[in-house]
Amino acid sequence: MTEAPRPGDAQQVFQTLRALRGAPRDADYWAQLCACLAQLCRARAAMVLRAGEGGDWRLLGSQGLADSTLQAQAAARLVELAPRALAQGQAYAPDAQGQIVAAVRLVDADGTTLALLEIPARERPAINDLLVRAQLVADLPAGAALAPVASNAPTGPQAGGSALVPAQEPIALVDLVARVMKETQSGAASLALVNLLAAELKCDQVVLGVGEHGQVRVEAISHIDRFERKAENVQLLEAALEEALDQHGDLVFPLAADSPAIALAHDRLARMMGYAHLATLVVRDDESPQRPPMALLLGRREGGFDATVLHQVSVAMHLLQPWLATLRERSQGWARRSWGRLRHSLREGLSPERPGRKLLALAALLFVLGISFGTWPYRLEAPAELSTDSVQIVSAPFEGHLRQVNANLGDTVRAGAVLAQLDTRELTLQAADLASELGRHEAEADRARALGQAAETQIGLARAAQARARLERVQFQLRQAEVLAPFDGVVVEGERRELAGTPVRQGDKLFRLARVESLYVVIHVAERDIRELSDQARGRLRLISQPDREIAFQVETLVPIAQARGGQGGQFHLKARLEPAAEAWWRPGMTGLAQIDVGPRTILWIWTHQLVDTLRLKLWW
Repeated sequence: MTEAPRPGDAQQVFQTLRALRGAPRDADYWAQLCACLAQLCRARAAMVLRAGEGGDWRLLGSQGLADSTLQAQAAARLVELAPRALAQGQAYAPDAQGQIVAAVRLVDADGTTLALLEIPARERPAINDLLVRAQLVADLPAGAALAPVASNAPTGPQAGGSALVPAQEPIALVDLVARVMKETQSGAASLALVNLLAAELKCDQVVLGVGEHGQVRVEAISHIDRFERKAENVQLLEAALEEALDQHGDLVFPLAADSPAIALAHDRLARMMGYAHLATLVVRDDESPQRPPMALLLGRREGGFDATVLHQVSVAMHLLQPWLATLRERSQGWARRSWGRLRHSLREGLSPERPGRKLLALAALLFVLGISFGTWPYRLEAPAELSTDSVQIVSAPFEGHLRQVNANLGDTVRAGAVLAQLDTRELTLQAADLASELGRHEAEADRARALGQAAETQIGLARAAQARARLERVQFQLRQAEVLAPFDGVVVEGERRELAGTPVRQGDKLFRLARVESLYVVIHVAERDIRELSDQARGRLRLISQPDREIAFQVETLVPIAQARGGQGGQFHLKARLEPAAEAWWRPGMTGLAQIDVGPRTILWIWTHQLVDTLRLKLWW
């Protein structure tokens, strides 16, 4: 016997079913059949039972009973489900644990045979599809082909009284399904399906169509690799397929006299193409409604269609539809696939059965519209600092050593305050020497004048004047030994610990003083944002030292030259006037964050303009 199919291996299932066609009906045969049924129907357990003469049921084969209660409740379930399954072909009902127990009638010449399946509760939405799969192989135990139908027998509930071809062996459709599922391309699978059906069913033409957006598109025509979609015959085929899809049911043409169906397109196709009999089977996936429906058209010029064969073809199509739909979706581009999924999600979300999703969709739509068209005040953020133009450097008046430093960085000083003192001991000695020298020269000049010596008198006076000048210079330096503050302000440069006791030269910078009253803001705006600024823009400043307070300002001057500032690229400097009066705790050099009012902009632009600018710069678009 063939190896049992592995879970999830569809090809192995069909190979096993193909091998079972001519196998003897022993215990191994029924075990293999149960394994295939369990795999096809996603069942936890499967049993095949045959009715005896006394009304009891005999177990022929089973699969997966070790972890299931199916065998324990088989007798009770048969009493409930057997009458309906024998009359309708299948029946199902939930058990006490919530699992679904289904009974499927098998065609068996040796007696009445049923397959019992225990299907998990999670598969309840797909129960109809799973039972269709079971019915696909329900005729496997029959062995030989079905008896041919007499040429003068009716063709089915909707068929006319034309001659029939013999019924096909149902198991041949299993081979057809397996061969189609070997294809990995959508076009190849569709063409293989119509060609194989045309050969198996002795049809002159088989056409597969897919419905999308209320219209039908022909996917494959038997024995034709390529066709022109605008050709008249293709349009006739699409009209016939669309006619069946619109009526949500199969159509067998010619219609029965009492049939309520409409077959105008089928009648026109039959007359134009010369077909005596047409059958269009509609296949919809109830498990995945988003998948487009399919329609299969069978055409014969001689001989009608047997209802059993059409049923088997319909079962095979229901089994193949998910595979064909998956291949067709894979063959489409990612954009079309994404659009299709989005369209289905919107259609499902806006359905009347889901008011919550409709509210979410409405909220999402309002959000998108809001950020796309709604405006919001846009404020440009940039680093800023307090500055002032009233700054004066206090330097050393003469060469010497600093004896005492009274001011320190950050101190607030008043005009005339002593900032530092230079060592004056050497100058004091020089002043004493010069005073003594001046007295001596004046005395010599007086003595020469008394003696009437005019020349010596002039020489003494000149030497006295020279000594007096040197003395005045030393005395001036002594008066300059105290370094005074030129105005009220703040020491913004000059450290006491660095200046105390150090030698200085005349003109060396000791302190830098700044006025607090004339402070303004210097804002460093990035080059990418300068285009958004307008003249006389207004804004507000938050200093790091007091971030909970906003200080209003108005932009007055834009320095028109960009300057590199660290690794932040080019920046423009704005000078802005502070509107409130300066407060005592403000200091030049304090930093913070400035927000400049630019005006209303769309919310989407506010969120994305920097990213868009970066992409344009990088990608050149």
